[in-house]
Amino acid sequence: ACAAGATMTPMPASKPSVTNQVSARAESFRTGFGGRPMREYKGLPIYAAPGLHEAAAEMLCSALADQARVLEFGAGSGAMSLRLADLGFAVTASDLFPESFKPAHVPFVAADLNGAFAAHWPQGFDAVMALEIIEHLENPREVLRQIRAVLPLGGQLVLSTPNIANPVSQALFLRTGQFQWFRDADYREQGHITPLSPWVLEKALLEAGFTIRAERAVSNPFRRVRKLGWGVRLLARGFAVLGGLPPGGLEIENFNLTDAKQWA
Repeated sequence: ACAAGATMTPMPASKPSVTNQVSARAESFRTGFGGRPMREYKGLPIYAAPGLHEAAAEMLCSALADQARVLEFGAGSGAMSLRLADLGFAVTASDLFPESFKPAHVPFVAADLNGAFAAHWPQGFDAVMALEIIEHLENPREVLRQIRAVLPLGGQLVLSTPNIANPVSQALFLRTGQFQWFRDADYREQGHITPLSPWVLEKALLEAGFTIRAERAVSNPFRRVRKLGWGVRLLARGFAVLGGLPPGGLEIENFNLTDAKQWA
């Protein structure tokens, strides 16, 4: 049998620029993906799975004292930054698109996480919050190394990304070769370009200089499974049973609390 492969042809010169593509994705977030209902915090839209912001804030509170300095990457509308400020943290927010960020009293620094960004903050922070951002970036390992550079020994990182090892994602990959939350529409509209399995993320964190203190998950991957077809639904239930997971309580978003450790 012939080996699987692909024939590569040059892209046309008129292909859309990366800048235009990224700007279009940011506009999708700002407009709620065509009017899709969004959960909010004090009127600011939350671009994350249900329960993620609440659980991540609780995790950070368990690790830090009041007035600890926290840098939030991928701040978006500012919903999480405002929540952290309300909890008593000294928050600095960062995102590629400053026009999306609303809380006027929270310091904001525009930064491209696909470039060298650690130099923006030579003073460092006690913790970094990076929810639902690493899957949008080109080089997750370099991003983790630069995050480590802005943290002191013992500093905290709370990071999340979609869990592609959940039963629905496994079933979808078996049927289509694409992971849940990493299909063509997710790539085009949300910029989900880098799927990371829990195993790969764990290795990347350890190699970047972190020690994983806690790992949790939130939300339910079955909440939109009807749109994926009966074949994916049946396979996903089977994977859930084999994995010993309760059908009503399956979780999709992995997030970690990690300590910055001494460089090797």
